[in-house]
Amino acid sequence: MSQLINVSDEIYERLTALKKIKNESYTSLIAELLGRNETKVYTLTDVLNEIKVQDKSFKGKKERIDYDLIAYGVSRESS
Repeated sequence: MSQLINVSDEIYERLTALKKIKNESYTSLIAELLGRNETKVYTLTDVLNEIKVQDKSFKGKKERIDYDLIAYGVSRESS
């Protein structure tokens, strides 16, 4: 998601100089200046646990995948 802000030319020049010095993105630089040092670091375990939680709450139709059809190039429309 993109977030836009309006800043004066002077502030933009200062941010750009800091960005080049620290070799960071504008987003992380502004978050650091505002005191929000939240990093988004997820481990594989975190991702798998989130997928399991979503899987338990899924109410739709679950479709099985026939990997043999995919491996041999048979389209789903012709089967």
